[in-house]
Amino acid sequence: MLKDLSPDERKSMILKRINESGRVLANAVASEFGVSEDSIRRDLRELAEQGLVQRFHGGAARSRLGPRSFQQRARDETAGKKAIAAAAAARIPANATMLLDSSTTVLEFVRALPTDLQTCIITGSPDIAAAALDHPCCEVILLGGSLNRLTRSAIGQSTLAEVQSMRVDYCVLGACAVDEGLMLRAENYDDARMKLAFGQACNEIILLATSEKLLKQGPFAIGPISIVSTLVTDKTADRSILERISEAGVEVIVAGDKLA
Repeated sequence: MLKDLSPDERKSMILKRINESGRVLANAVASEFGVSEDSIRRDLRELAEQGLVQRFHGGAARSRLGPRSFQQRARDETAGKKAIAAAAAARIPANATMLLDSSTTVLEFVRALPTDLQTCIITGSPDIAAAALDHPCCEVILLGGSLNRLTRSAIGQSTLAEVQSMRVDYCVLGACAVDEGLMLRAENYDDARMKLAFGQACNEIILLATSEKLLKQGPFAIGPISIVSTLVTDKTADRSILERISEAGVEVIVAGDKLA
């Protein structure tokens, strides 16, 4: 039943409707979901605060910016991503098994791995799986499921179940956002669920985050920064936030050096 959805699930469905149809009306959505208009207005307000939609009297419309595709994001901060990727790749030992999420920085991480490194990569991203195939000593496992067009990765209950049956050495995640309260956040509900499942299936989480992802908001919580073992970021990251993350028990690597 739609009325039994959690707030995050409801917001995810509302956002999907807006992106597909262009706009929604609060009273119609409230009636369909079996909740109050106040609840829907609150959902729309939170989505608007994240820049994901534009509110108007009685509803909300698709943001003029809109969600950005994997290909568009791949063109951002390329130097920073490559530096982060190289620093993270240097930490992976031979014979490690890794879960990799769908992230443009994680894609650079795969490209930075030594071509002779014996490893196993498990991912729901066809782009990352294809990049891993260029490494002849790497075993590649592609997760099944429905492909999300925006993240270009497998999602859904069958994908989650497959991940939840695993136990691997490392999980390498790309950060959507780390907010002021040091909470990891995602812009997509399904992506948040997958990142959490990946993190719970590994011994160590390595988080790759360009500086612009720190102190950024996102609508869907993944978990506190303390679930991460290692954060790898770039030299333009604010040192005060890195110190706070370090104090939370996370090893912080700034590409090229190490936070004291």
